[in-house]
Amino acid sequence: MLILGNVMKTLNTNKQDTPLKPEWVRPAQATQIFGIGRTRIYELIAEGKIKTASIKPRGTARGTRLISYDSLAAFIDSHIEGEVA
Repeated sequence: MLILGNVMKTLNTNKQDTPLKPEWVRPAQATQIFGIGRTRIYELIAEGKIKTASIKPRGTARGTRLISYDSLAAFIDSHIEGEVA
């Protein structure tokens, strides 16, 4: 599992810089990466349209919410309009 605080880290493979895609992002990172507002991110979570995980100690109300990068990207891809040339 890869969780990045700085999403645009690179991996040097065969002297080429390849951006790493995180598996999970926080809601604030998702808004920056995908250009979707914070409110809409939480609406998608509430509607069950994207995969998330909540990391918190047992019995506590607050924790860390993580969003699946692939899940959010797939949701956006499913709303593409028009044909690709």
